[in-house]
Amino acid sequence: MYVSDSNSEVYTFWQTCEELGYDFVLRVDQDRRVEVAQEAEQAKLDEGHLKTLARARPHVDAHLVTIPAQRAQPKREALLQMNFQEVHVQPPRNGACLRQTEICAWVVRVWEPQPSEGQEPLEWILLTTLPITCINEAWEVVQWYGWRWLLEDFHKALKTGCRMEQRNLQSIQAQWKLLALLTPIALRLLVIRHTAQEAEETPATDVISQNAIQVLIFLDKRHCSITTAKEVWHAIAHLGGYLDRKSDGPPGWQTLWKGWMRVMDVLEGVHLAALLHPS
Repeated sequence: MYVSDSNSEVYTFWQTCEELGYDFVLRVDQDRRVEVAQEAEQAKLDEGHLKTLARARPHVDAHLVTIPAQRAQPKREALLQMNFQEVHVQPPRNGACLRQTEICAWVVRVWEPQPSEGQEPLEWILLTTLPITCINEAWEVVQWYGWRWLLEDFHKALKTGCRMEQRNLQSIQAQWKLLALLTPIALRLLVIRHTAQEAEETPATDVISQNAIQVLIFLDKRHCSITTAKEVWHAIAHLGGYLDRKSDGPPGWQTLWKGWMRVMDVLEGVHLAALLHPS
């Protein structure tokens, strides 16, 4: 499964996914040519344009969903309406494709008919190769696209925090081995940060071990105790150089990485000491 924004709206990419047997969910930007089956006569197809058709159809359901924080916009609740339809996306006329064949897909549109005051109304027009036969499956596609920000944060944790791209390895095998080592670390950092932002009062032991909490308290003398996920997040960032001034934004991936590596180094020493001198 491939989830992306409109940067992946490339017909040759869609055809490559089709060849490899991969499904995708992505946001569309271009009003591409499509053919749709008439409801009264399924064998006959009418030609139209993707976004125009999606916006012309009435909504079939509505849900209250959580919109994640983005840039200067805080997290908020929004009532979204939704419709979906099977379409046959036509190849571009300029020949920018692997072959002149259409792609069978489903378009899902979600939009906010009455946004809160001062908020730009949300609209996603999504294209997916996953078959949609009911409303629940359509909302599932919307949910998967909504996870895109979390997936992007995971990649940032790998690239920026763990500095995956700066390792200068010379072979694919070495890259896979490094990825196997760094992925659990990136996932741990993502869990800590995401939990601290979404549910800051979550118990600290839900995101790191009790031994790691004790190490944090030992290394950062400003803490007599660490009980919540938010305190874990900031304590690790402090060890990585985060100043936590009023004018500072939230901790970045590099400070989290540096702080967590200090915690891991001390924890490794504790484990080695326990092996060498068992009680």
